[in-house]
Amino acid sequence: MYRKRAGLAAAAVLVAVPAAAMAAGVAVDHGHGPTVVHDTTYEQIRTQVHAWSSDGTTRVRLMVTGLPAGRTFGAHVHTGTCGADPLASGGHYQHSTDPSVPLAEREAWLDVTSDANGRGVATTTVPWAFAPGSAGSVVIHAQPTNTTTGAAGARLACTSVEFGG
Repeated sequence: MYRKRAGLAAAAVLVAVPAAAMAAGVAVDHGHGPTVVHDTTYEQIRTQVHAWSSDGTTRVRLMVTGLPAGRTFGAHVHTGTCGADPLASGGHYQHSTDPSVPLAEREAWLDVTSDANGRGVATTTVPWAFAPGSAGSVVIHAQPTNTTTGAAGARLACTSVEFGG
C-alpha cells in the first residue's frame, strides 16, 4: 500500500510541476535515454535531460548513470534528433554564428565528470532560449570539450530532446 501511495504522490508532482512552470511562463523540455548508443561499450548508461527557459534565459541539466568512474566526457546540445548514424544529430547548436562571440557562449556545453559510482550531473545556464525546432538532442562525446574548437571526440550516446518545443 505504501508503494502505491508514493507512486501516486510522485505522479501528482510530475504533473503539477510542469503545469506550474507553464503558468509562470517557463518552457520545460525533457528527454530520457539514451535514445541511441553509438559505442556498445556504453550500452549501460542512462540519461535524463531537462531544460527550463524563462525570460530569455535557459538552464539545461544532464544526468547520467553507468559511466566509467572518474572520467570527464564532453556533452553538447546538437541541432538534430538522434539516429542510428552518429551524424544524424547534426552539429552543435549555436545560438549565434558571430565569430566575435566566444564559442562557449554560442553553444550549450554540458561536460560531465563521473563519480566513483559512474554517476555524473552537469548544468549550464545560457542567456538565450532555443528556438522551436532548432535543437533536438544532447550528445555525449568520448573526450572533454576542447574550449578552443568545441571538439570532444567520438559520439558515444545521444538523447533526443525537443528543445524550445
